[in-house]
Amino acid sequence: MKRMRQLLRREDGITLVMAVGILGMLTLTGTTLVYYSGANARSAEYSGRNASAYDLAEAGINEMMAVLSKAENNALNQYLLPQTTHTFESGSVTWSGTLTQAVSGASTWSITSTGKVRSPNGASQVTRTLTAKVPVVPTYTQPLNNPSWNFIYSRATGSTCDMTIGQSVLVNSPLYVAGNLCLQNQAAINAGPLIVHGGLTMSQSANHVGSSSAPISQLHVKNGCNWKANSLHNPCRQGSGDAGFDNVWASSITNTPATSAPPTADWDAWYLNANPGPYYPCLTVSGTPPTFDNDQGSAQTPNAAKRNNSLSTVQNLTPSTSYTCQGSGGELSWNATTRVLTANGTIFIDGSAKVENGSVNTYTGSATIYVSGTLLMKNSKLCQATTGSGTSMTCTTSGWDPAQRMLAFVVNGNGSGAAPQTQVAGGDSVQLVSSYAQGAVYGTNAIDIDTTSQFDGPLDGSTVLLGQSTSSSFPGLTFVPAGMPGNPEVYAQPQPPQLYSG
Repeated sequence: MKRMRQLLRREDGITLVMAVGILGMLTLTGTTLVYYSGANARSAEYSGRNASAYDLAEAGINEMMAVLSKAENNALNQYLLPQTTHTFESGSVTWSGTLTQAVSGASTWSITSTGKVRSPNGASQVTRTLTAKVPVVPTYTQPLNNPSWNFIYSRATGSTCDMTIGQSVLVNSPLYVAGNLCLQNQAAINAGPLIVHGGLTMSQSANHVGSSSAPISQLHVKNGCNWKANSLHNPCRQGSGDAGFDNVWASSITNTPATSAPPTADWDAWYLNANPGPYYPCLTVSGTPPTFDNDQGSAQTPNAAKRNNSLSTVQNLTPSTSYTCQGSGGELSWNATTRVLTANGTIFIDGSAKVENGSVNTYTGSATIYVSGTLLMKNSKLCQATTGSGTSMTCTTSGWDPAQRMLAFVVNGNGSGAAPQTQVAGGDSVQLVSSYAQGAVYGTNAIDIDTTSQFDGPLDGSTVLLGQSTSSSFPGLTFVPAGMPGNPEVYAQPQPPQLYSG
């Protein structure tokens, strides 16, 4: 035991023990450093891939916004954002959107985009999902694109009289005639500008353009004037026809009329996108609104070939009972008690329509109504505002702001076609019979304002028949309803993404 105690008190080999201990500590420290270095590297790599997944998800959001904002796409088309996957070398992105439709411009897209990249360990994927809400606002008005809408415009050419004005019609609106203009009976032009790309023929002593005391602003006739028995003068000669001149008076007279191309109606685009219309039904309905189509097929596969004027009955816009049709991008509603037609957006009826209730009706809103067939207004008034009361109530242009209240009809049919287009005279797209209306009208064929009718506003037809004793002036247009021919198609506008998360 004494020997054992001596051996234990000796310090021989302490260095080795200390060396082993220090070596163990260094080994532990090194292992820890290696572990943390590896973990930090893996974390950095994961963070980088997480950022890549986020970038892919964000690219998906941006791609959906590009789809919604594309000019030819209707942002209110609920089938516009189906689930779509793009695969790249670095990963993939899958996106989709769901449209919640509502009236009064309250529709909203809920869009989701998921980006995926390979995980650093290769066993799974790094995933980032982004979501957002995109409100969609319908377009009701837009700046005027085609200046021809500030005229009564007759497109016909090639005849001796491409547009004839007779009876005791006094034209107080700007007038553009692509061909030859003939004045007969007591007809006269009291306001300008008057632009004629053919010749101007006045067959009676009472025919005149302007007067010595009230000349019109501009007279531009390419092929000159011929008043009664006088010789043709080109350019037209200002002064009394009895004195050998042309019975015209204007502040400016030339034979170099400016050219304003007529607007073109894009029938197929609006057949597919009008709201309400064949592929965008009413969301809120009461009563019996007009029928927009009866054979259009599924909205998921719209087909412009279905624009075939298929409705077999005339659609009554102002019946004896009220109706409501509110869509995600517009409205067509009628209050039979107050006789107010509410119209907003672009509307399409694949058939014929009429206003024939024998009443003074008013309208509110800003809309373009496309009609595949014909349009008849008979024994009725359709005004933006009225004056008077009782039996003396009539339309007035006083205070009319077309940028806020404007109803345009775009009509494709022909009274020479099959029924029910025959509600109007042969050769007509539109006919007013003992009626008074205000707004704008485009007719593929003739627009016929009969001798007991009146229209305030621009008219554009293959020819325009003005039969009333006076033609009122109308306010100049700077903004027009969306859907007016000659303007770019604008359907609905997506707003910037909101409630962005992920």
